[in-house]
Amino acid sequence: MTIQEICNASANLIGVVLIAIVCLGLYRYKSLDALHKNIFVYLFLMMLLDTASRNILISGNNFIVLLVYSLIELVFFVYFYSRFMLNKPNKIIIGLGAVAAVYIVAEIVQYFANPMYIKQFQPYAKVVDNFVIIIMALAFFYQKMRSFNETRWGNFKLNTVLLIFFTLNTIIFLPFNFLVNDSSGVVFYIWTANGLAISFFYLYLFSLIFKNGKTALAYS
Repeated sequence: MTIQEICNASANLIGVVLIAIVCLGLYRYKSLDALHKNIFVYLFLMMLLDTASRNILISGNNFIVLLVYSLIELVFFVYFYSRFMLNKPNKIIIGLGAVAAVYIVAEIVQYFANPMYIKQFQPYAKVVDNFVIIIMALAFFYQKMRSFNETRWGNFKLNTVLLIFFTLNTIIFLPFNFLVNDSSGVVFYIWTANGLAISFFYLYLFSLIFKNGKTALAYS
């Protein structure tokens, strides 16, 4: 099997993992608490966007899905952190999220107004999306450290995973144009690693859903 075939397999693995997660998650959904129901909603949205990325082509590419994906993910995590992770909604973070959303919408409008060819496409929507999520993850740590109360460090592991995943994802998407146009073959190793990282990230989120649903059933 060539590295390109492995790369394609890792991309297909994301879709398979998401479909399996959503199907299994539906079984647990009613027993989940509010936080884990929202994690399930995020995974369901990711499944829809992954399906769209395989079926929507504009000017021979599906890059528009990346822009829409970034916007939806940004809005979701601003809501998620404001509702569940931070001690209280932070006006600065909400404002930063609003500015980032406006920027991503501007990229979407620009894309439709002047569809870009592959060699010209350098989106920063995903980087902006990731940056805001990283800021919120750091804000979580800052709030918890200021509280000086170890018993209130709920969701510490989840926040750590989010911080690590989106930091690594940002590093990958910064040179997006180079990766799309690279002909050396190195790009396939990078996209393969990215595909595997995304799959493991989704599986980790599903493990939280499964454990939460199992605990709720045990006490019902």
